[in-house]
Amino acid sequence: MAHIALGMALIAICAFITIPATVPFTLQVFGIFFVLEYLGGKRGAIAVWLYLVCGAVGLPVFSGFRGGFSVLLSATGGFIMAFAAVALLYFVLSFFKLPRWAHCLVAAVSLLLIYFGGCAWFVFMMGGTLVHALLVCVVPFIAPDIAKIVLAFFLSARLSKLRV
Repeated sequence: MAHIALGMALIAICAFITIPATVPFTLQVFGIFFVLEYLGGKRGAIAVWLYLVCGAVGLPVFSGFRGGFSVLLSATGGFIMAFAAVALLYFVLSFFKLPRWAHCLVAAVSLLLIYFGGCAWFVFMMGGTLVHALLVCVVPFIAPDIAKIVLAFFLSARLSKLRV
């Protein structure tokens, strides 16, 4: 339980590190993927879902020290809600023994899920076009998000060797 709570806290801390923009630059993606890789699909998914529940009930764990269901219903709430789907994917796949390269494929699919969920919600809430949503919500984040995922994989692999 302590690892799950620490994983949830790490995601919250990563969300606090924010560069403001239309869609803020945060380390949430790093936190999500690190927790899912380091704790594994089952415990990692519980940590992610716990993070989302804590934020939904009002604890200020989302970017900009925000919390509450209204954050999930904001224009960028789809990205946060998509974390639940990513956690579910990792949870389901945790029942299979996947090679390390498959984890990279799962991470790529998961990042696409986050982008799809976020863009779909952004278009729904803002009434814009998909092209506009992609230009605002995805294109500026592709390289940084890939770097965050690579860092999360590297650190989780290194720290897993030290775990007793």
